[in-house]
Amino acid sequence: MKKWGWLIAAIPILLVVALCGMFLFPLLFMGGGSIGYGFLGGSISPVGEREIPAEYIPIYKAAEARYGVPWNLLAAHHRVETVFSTLQPMISSVGAEGHMQFMPCTWVGWSHPSCYGAGRGSFTEEEKINLAMIARYAGYGVDADRDGRASMWSLQDSIFSAANYLAKNGAATGNLERAIFAYNHSQDYVAEVMMYARLYVTEGFIPIEVIEPSESGFARPVSGEVTSGFGIRIDPVTGKPGASHEGIDFACQAGQRIPASKAGKVVFAGWQDANDHSKGYGLFVWVDHGGGFKTTYAHMSQTTVQVGDIVQAGDVVGVCGSTGKSTGLHLHFEIFVNGRRVDPSPFIGL
Repeated sequence: MKKWGWLIAAIPILLVVALCGMFLFPLLFMGGGSIGYGFLGGSISPVGEREIPAEYIPIYKAAEARYGVPWNLLAAHHRVETVFSTLQPMISSVGAEGHMQFMPCTWVGWSHPSCYGAGRGSFTEEEKINLAMIARYAGYGVDADRDGRASMWSLQDSIFSAANYLAKNGAATGNLERAIFAYNHSQDYVAEVMMYARLYVTEGFIPIEVIEPSESGFARPVSGEVTSGFGIRIDPVTGKPGASHEGIDFACQAGQRIPASKAGKVVFAGWQDANDHSKGYGLFVWVDHGGGFKTTYAHMSQTTVQVGDIVQAGDVVGVCGSTGKSTGLHLHFEIFVNGRRVDPSPFIGL
């Protein structure tokens, strides 16, 4: 969230971008406009493979899954801010700190009484990592590594916090340049971050679609075809008739993000049977929505939330898969009312 003395060093690269930008820019939005919740970064390019430390990519992609901010945009910010955490010390002349160069007031919250001007604020080191203080003052700091604190000096915390900040400033709805400008308030900075974001992928950003909620407040989780409804059916695994199917199956694609149908609290995220991944739901998530309502997202290849997480409608909880008792890629979706599975159809407008 500050400018290093990068401009002189970047001039040769910026000249190259000026020449080839007309070819690179259309790639940025391949896949559609800024509809739905969030964007996915494209496949890593040879430039990305050469420049980005491989161990950082899973962190960028986990943050992408949580906040809908393209992983390559996060990598580009990391490159511009601290050259992938290699600049030392990672404290700027104006007081920005850590891997992604947050001003303390942005991290803890600008409503703190000491915050004005550039945003250095007056905080002890303990106050900067205090989750209760960050929540109180509406800061952007995130405890991504689940160690009970949010630290600008934790790589995972800082990357997730950058994704949080960018998402809330428009990146998750496709307003990438606006979000980048909010991060540093410099058009030169915007140009440099966008340059690296383009160079790090072989294709552009793909919008994640989320369908609007029905009158009940529950949204259809994915737009794919309903492949099996609620009720009695022939068991697709055993082929025997009379099996009770207590949910709805939706077709989905490998790698497709699965969003929460409604706001709530994650009460389970993991394998139904940790010793036998072929059983039941496989890898699944339960979200408690209060008032006796709970939803299930089953057979996923990956979960992106943990027990205790608070999610909003549209927040990604996992990735489409075929784990557990499953014959192919799909999402098994359930709604519980007071502990009993009910037909989700009327709740999601089917």
